[in-house]
Order: sequence, then structure tokens, then C-alpha cells
Amino acid sequence: MKTYLLMLALLTTQLVSAQNTMEDVCPLKVGSEIPTTMLAAADAQLIAMDSLVNTKPTILVFYRGAWCGYCRKHLAELNDIKQKVEDLGYQMFGVTVDQASKLKETNEKANTEIKVYADVDAATIKAFGLNWHVDDTLFNKYKNEYQLNLEEWSGATHHQLPVPAVFVIKDGIIQFQYVNPNYSVRLKPETLLAVLETL
Repeated sequence: MKTYLLMLALLTTQLVSAQNTMEDVCPLKVGSEIPTTMLAAADAQLIAMDSLVNTKPTILVFYRGAWCGYCRKHLAELNDIKQKVEDLGYQMFGVTVDQASKLKETNEKANTEIKVYADVDAATIKAFGLNWHVDDTLFNKYKNEYQLNLEEWSGATHHQLPVPAVFVIKDGIIQFQYVNPNYSVRLKPETLLAVLETL
């Protein structure tokens, strides 16, 4: 009996820790309703997610932060198709765990006009099933080797990051999602346009 309980405890521990990795996030699926969460604009004013996406069909881009070169490059690429996206009747905005005061930096560094919002308490990335926990070892590696302090960027100690993702939303329902734990691989703009033209 003791052996069984020990094995059960070890298995439970492994499952819990696995949920803290990029590879094991469980994002919302196509057909799911979007969650009701709050985001912050660059002026720190709070706005409800549903009030943003219910105005028109929406492309929601989750990115790690203005400190992430891959994220900046992806946002710049998406900015190149922004007019075509809008011509198809969609709006596009980004969500990051960077604090509101860092949002302007995203637009400047990525040279993008895509409006971005801060997920101040990581509630939105959690609700979309994209969050993973940066453990102490990786946090300290970022901080000491790369001079990247996630707490300074987020203004919080939750150490949560999103797996980069793109969701297409219509009438509050997810129509398409692209989620890739390999943060260096992003949805290509031309692929996104092709998807939009079929929805």
C-alpha cells in the first residue's frame, strides 16, 4: 500500500510539473467562447476583453514581450498585412504580460501600429490556456545571463509567460487558433490571410 501511494504521489508530482512547461499548455479550441477578462491599455486604463472583440471580428496575437526579438519580428510582419486584414473586416491587437508602461516599447521596437494590451495579472493567458511558469532556474538564467528581468517587464512576481499564439474570433467564438510551444516558429502572415479568406 505504501509503495502504491508513493508511486501515486510521484505521478501526481510529474503531472503537476508537466503543466508548467511550454509543451504541455492546453489552449482553448476552435468553437470555444472567449473568456471574460480584463486588459490594460498603454495609459493603464482597464478594458474588458469582450468589449474589444465584440465590436468586429478580431485577430488576437499573444506574444511574450517587447524584450523578445521573435515577438517583435512577428508583430512587424503582421503589421505589413494590417491593411489587408482590415480590408477583410477584421481588427488585430496583441496581448502580453508586459506591464502597461512597457507597451509603447513594443510598438517602437517592432515598428508596428498594431495596438497592444497588457495582461496585468496573467489572467487572460491563463483563461486562454497559454500560460506556463518560468521556474527559478530559468528565471535566474534570464536575469543573470541575458540581463532580462521578467519581474521588471511584467511588474509582477507571477513568472508567467504565454506560449505565442494567434486566435481568430468572430461573435465571441474562436474560429481558428495557432499555438506553437517553439517560440521561434510563428504563424506566417500569408497563411493568416489565407485563413481569413476562408472564414
